Amino acid sequence: MRYADARNQISTGDLIALRKKHGLLPRLTRLITRSPYTHTAIALWCGAGAHRRLLVAEAKASGAFLTPLSQYAAEDFDVFLAPREVGLSIESAIWETLGEPIGYDVLDLVRIALNRLADVPLPSHDNALKICSALSATLWLLAGWKPRYLPSIPAPDDVVAALAVPPLLEVRA
Repeated sequence: MRYADARNQISTGDLIALRKKHGLLPRLTRLITRSPYTHTAIALWCGAGAHRRLLVAEAKASGAFLTPLSQYAAEDFDVFLAPREVGLSIESAIWETLGEPIGYDVLDLVRIALNRLADVPLPSHDNALKICSALSATLWLLAGWKPRYLPSIPAPDDVVAALAVPPLLEVRA
């Protein structure tokens, strides 16, 4: 399905799990995690009428942002339905969390790699800096999500695995 066909089927709170194919970090992520998922974000509808926009709350190397999902229209991604317990409180979690500065934790990428490749344990909790998947999970957790299992620093595939459901939509460029 194309982005234009999927757009109106995406709801606030849904997980956008990108399958980026280009760039060093996506290639390393796929190699280390053995998963097609290289980035995650949480969908957020804003505005009304002609000004209604579909954004995603995401963490990038330069911090946490709201980005138009259309920026990813040329990428493949899967959409996962937000967990039931998240409900409308996800909007509050997004606005509250993104109202504070959030830095990107490059060391978390190293921690995940060491955990996956050499079985080095992850720390017992994540710090205030967030990679994309940790931000996505944090937003859902703040909104009431109670996953059966989630690592302290989840990689994109960990967040998808914690859902334990197939994608709602498969968007292909």
